[in-house]
Amino acid sequence: MNSRALVFMLSIYLLAGCKHSQSVNTQPALLIDTSPEVKAIIQAAIVTLKGGVAPQLADNVFINRSTLLLERGMNTSGHDPILGMHDLSVTRFELQMRHGQCVLYYPKKEAYLNLDGVECVAVEATAQK
Repeated sequence: MNSRALVFMLSIYLLAGCKHSQSVNTQPALLIDTSPEVKAIIQAAIVTLKGGVAPQLADNVFINRSTLLLERGMNTSGHDPILGMHDLSVTRFELQMRHGQCVLYYPKKEAYLNLDGVECVAVEATAQK
């Protein structure tokens, strides 16, 4: 391989590496409005990202906070577990704006899904109460 071709190939690899390492423009987001349809879209996205069954979501999901914490292993016997002696697992999801699109992000797998038909607005992380 001549030196000109080598320099060209090296340049291509470097440009691809720079593009790949650029940070993704994401911001925490809140829903503008919630409805049964919006909740169904979010539930379906959670199942797609994490698996399992669709969780029950509050009517105000992602209205006040951009983070959703889901608990698994809820106590169904009617008795509270001894503090520190339970096996609750918590799963976190984040509502984000990515390139003008509302998405649900699953940090554990570093995966996200576009939420088509869902309107949200970007907020500053410090602006959330």
